[in-house]
Amino acid sequence: MEIRSLPIFRDFRKNAALVKLAVPVFLELILSVMMGYVNQFMLSAVPLASNAIGQSNQILNIFVVSFSVLSTSSLILLSQILGQNKEKEAGQIYSLSFFVNLLIGLAVVGVSMSITPFVFYWMGVDENVIEYAVRYQFYVAPSLLFLALTNVFSSFLRANKKMVFPTVVALCTNIANAGIAAIFIWGIPGLSEMEKLLGVALATDVSRLLGLIASYLFFRFGVKGRLSVRILKPFPGKMLKKLLSIGLPTAGETLSYQASQLVLSVIINFSVPVLEQNLRTYLMTLTSLIYLFASGTGMAMQVVEGNLLGEGKKEEAYRLVGEVGRMSRFVSLLMSLILTALAYPVFYALMAPAVASPESNPLGTPLSAVALSAVFCMLIDIVLDQGRATNLVYVKGLETAGDIGFPVGCSIFTSWICTVGVSALLCIVCDLGIYGAFIGAAMDECVRALLFYFRWKKGGWRSKDLTKGLSEVDNPS
Repeated sequence: MEIRSLPIFRDFRKNAALVKLAVPVFLELILSVMMGYVNQFMLSAVPLASNAIGQSNQILNIFVVSFSVLSTSSLILLSQILGQNKEKEAGQIYSLSFFVNLLIGLAVVGVSMSITPFVFYWMGVDENVIEYAVRYQFYVAPSLLFLALTNVFSSFLRANKKMVFPTVVALCTNIANAGIAAIFIWGIPGLSEMEKLLGVALATDVSRLLGLIASYLFFRFGVKGRLSVRILKPFPGKMLKKLLSIGLPTAGETLSYQASQLVLSVIINFSVPVLEQNLRTYLMTLTSLIYLFASGTGMAMQVVEGNLLGEGKKEEAYRLVGEVGRMSRFVSLLMSLILTALAYPVFYALMAPAVASPESNPLGTPLSAVALSAVFCMLIDIVLDQGRATNLVYVKGLETAGDIGFPVGCSIFTSWICTVGVSALLCIVCDLGIYGAFIGAAMDECVRALLFYFRWKKGGWRSKDLTKGLSEVDNPS
């Protein structure tokens, strides 16, 4: 049998148009993730500052979830409405999502800046790291507003199949961020470690502002979209209710996941030294590259699935999700194996500054032992990412079809039982350190994968219709 005749390759050929949509989303997600971590890698020679960014990202990621309430629901609802050629309702979603996310972004910036010091103490962050983390988060918090609005525009562009535009924005944002950060880290002599860290925060602020401006221009001239308060008169209450009914549960699921990750970080902070904390942060960064293909393909799939559901083609939508699930698991497996093979030399180089620092490595752990630990964690992650690839596709399939409550409930339950409960047992009681955290997370992903897979196969989503009644209620004739 020829390799190209295998079922998995037939899936790729059959869904070539979807893959074409997914590749820019995949690249955009890589670039978006890199922005949060490039700064950390650039400061790897300053272990305390690098650790501070990792700790701060745990907090910031929770706030970022609030932006997905309307960006996620906008993508889902727009894909179905555009499949039905309802341009007037699409215009309402554009303005409604933008202005509500503007208010959410302003609120998040205020809350983030006001609670910063207390959260890091509660997390058990090392006392040598806290000052760096507090100052970094205070300076980078304003950029959350820019990110909130950029996320909304990205959803609008994706729903219109303009996948390349958000990728261009992410690329330019990363180049600006890396360039400005490099000036502060290496280009200005005599700066203290704290000044370098604050320069990195400033780079994040400026680059995200530039990203917002570019996103708006792509929306305005690429989609021909408009934003106006007048479009919202009379106020489309039914539309907002529908957006929130989709967005709040899905954001609640993500929020619960991020909160469980935060609690897991607290457990790790109290149970392992700074050296292992840094190692886990780098591991999380590297493994995030694995699941981004599944995430990007899932987002592209939502647009195609939404169009199919809007046209009433539910059988085609059913087959689409199954095929995308197989494709995502296949790519995730390949990427997991490649990164595991590269793990030892990569982490040998990355962890060298931290191992050499007496502050982060007071026990004198050999560099070779640290790199070998990274390899063992990557082996566990192979299993973890098979579950995660399945989750990311099937949860998006269920949510796009309107079956929202079940995946949300399952995700909340398994995150706290497995990611927090099992990990705490293995990390603290069994003294497995970061291995325990990876095992608990792998259990979480695999249990959810099975639950979502069988839920999709059962087909209860076929009876749901997210767009039913919108036009009649908000736009009476």
